[in-house]
Amino acid sequence: MTSTPDQFQSDLLNWADIHLRDFAWRDDDISLYEMFVAEFFLTQTPAENTAVIYPEFMSQFSSLEDIENASEAELAKVIEPIGFQNMRAEALAEIANEYDELPKDLDDLLELPRVGPYVANATLCFALDGRYPILDRNVNRVYERVFGDEYPADKPARREFALERLPEDGSRARTYNMALLDFGALVCTKQEPRCAACFAQEYCSYYQSIASDNEKGDA
Repeated sequence: MTSTPDQFQSDLLNWADIHLRDFAWRDDDISLYEMFVAEFFLTQTPAENTAVIYPEFMSQFSSLEDIENASEAELAKVIEPIGFQNMRAEALAEIANEYDELPKDLDDLLELPRVGPYVANATLCFALDGRYPILDRNVNRVYERVFGDEYPADKPARREFALERLPEDGSRARTYNMALLDFGALVCTKQEPRCAACFAQEYCSYYQSIASDNEKGDA
């Protein structure tokens, strides 16, 4: 059975109603700056680890102005528990020295140091309810497993694929993208995915291939 975009979208949103994780940066009234800092830290860092330092960082550096007035050593000290502290502190200091406020345009965000498509798209989606697709290793894995050969190999086509699956409403697109991240972290994990707990068994390409192999083995 092949999934339709609407079916996967609906199933994922229903799953989110129960299983979506709660983090400080997921508040409905979060600012662009607060969201950007979270996504900047979440790159190459598990959400649970980022959650440990995020409140302290925001209490000390609640704006770009606070970062501009701090030394890179002060920034790095707070960031140190999640790693890459010197690189991250240097990039944040450079951004704060160049901008009074963060840009709200995708292309402008991508011009910031150490900011790639994932951070830029996630920041605009989660802070402004923008309809932006997010693609990281976890999301790519979910799409690859569920849709199999339907999921393209090249990045531009993958972005279009992900965009087509986003709800039209911005707030629902925000929830959908959060659910994708959480589903990849909690169910469709890299090692030992929890297929028995997955809503997509009937149409997941990965699950169907496993089921087929098991049937052949039992024959």
